[in-house]
Amino acid sequence: MDFILFQILAAVLGLVLGSFASCAAYRLALGGSVTSPARSFCPACGHTLSWRENIPLLGYLLQGGRCRFCEAKIPLRYPLTELASAGFALAAASVFGPTWHWLVAVGFGTLLLVLSLIDLETFLLPDVLTLPGAALALLASTLLPRAHTLGIGWRAALWGALAGGGGLWLLAWTYRRIRGEDGLGLGDAKLMLLVGALLGPLAVPLTLFAGAVLALPVGLVAARRSAQQGSDDGLRTALPFGPFLCAGAVAFLLAGPQFLRWWLGAALP
Repeated sequence: MDFILFQILAAVLGLVLGSFASCAAYRLALGGSVTSPARSFCPACGHTLSWRENIPLLGYLLQGGRCRFCEAKIPLRYPLTELASAGFALAAASVFGPTWHWLVAVGFGTLLLVLSLIDLETFLLPDVLTLPGAALALLASTLLPRAHTLGIGWRAALWGALAGGGGLWLLAWTYRRIRGEDGLGLGDAKLMLLVGALLGPLAVPLTLFAGAVLALPVGLVAARRSAQQGSDDGLRTALPFGPFLCAGAVAFLLAGPQFLRWWLGAALP
């Protein structure tokens, strides 16, 4: 397949999957079903969207960012999610080319996107996504031949799952024993179970490190706002960690080996 054509198809698929991720996250966050109702609708007035209104990104632009029935503003997160998904699909296309590895990468990238959106909305990472996702990650690692960060083999996948899920569970358990309260949710441990099974044990510390680095400035801003609003508990402002872990996992999936080579090279005298 011509590479330019493949990139175009990758971008289009990314937009479609981004639209699906937004819809799935919205429905699951409300405790509903991804497939019911079958057609997308306006959250403000319930109007069922036509196929023209439902075209990813283009539908938003043609409607001027508003529902054409009730004139309610369409949240900006919808087109931004679609753009982020298209960007990831394009990046994965550049890394993996037109292979099964690209399809697996895009599939898991979409799953991580849905989990991120749900966590941002509800502060929860549902077991109905993380646990089957971890099982599928183990299956993909076993069946795919090695290519870049995917197809690591079942042994590395098991060690990664143990390091990710077990390590974070132990950290959460220790924090609770010492402080008497939850610091990390078990949903984060199950997310890292998935990440470790897909990308292996080396991805676990790098994903955690990247997630912490990304979360730090956001946490500081949130704590400052909380303090400005008169809260005495600004430094303990709740912050969903899942989206930052997902971002770290995606970064490793696309560029983990390159980062390790740079890091090890930079660490040498």
